[in-house]
Amino acid sequence: MNQTLERHATITSPYTPRNVDAAIGHLERVLSAESANSLFGQTYWRTRVQQVSATRGLQHGQRARLERLMKLLSDGGCAQPFER
Repeated sequence: MNQTLERHATITSPYTPRNVDAAIGHLERVLSAESANSLFGQTYWRTRVQQVSATRGLQHGQRARLERLMKLLSDGGCAQPFER
């Protein structure tokens, strides 16, 4: 697994397997529309992705979506639509 998605000791997730898809979808929409160059900046969005990644019980597809988000952030935030 991508090291950027490993659980960090200080990052906890407020999400559950039931509501994590909505959180991932929100991140995909914001990062594809605004890129990471929004008011909040890349550090904020990277922390948000890590927070969602810390959710217990993520499925393979959810992890793959989060990995794409981290790649987008590490690539400089090129705005692209996300496919599920």
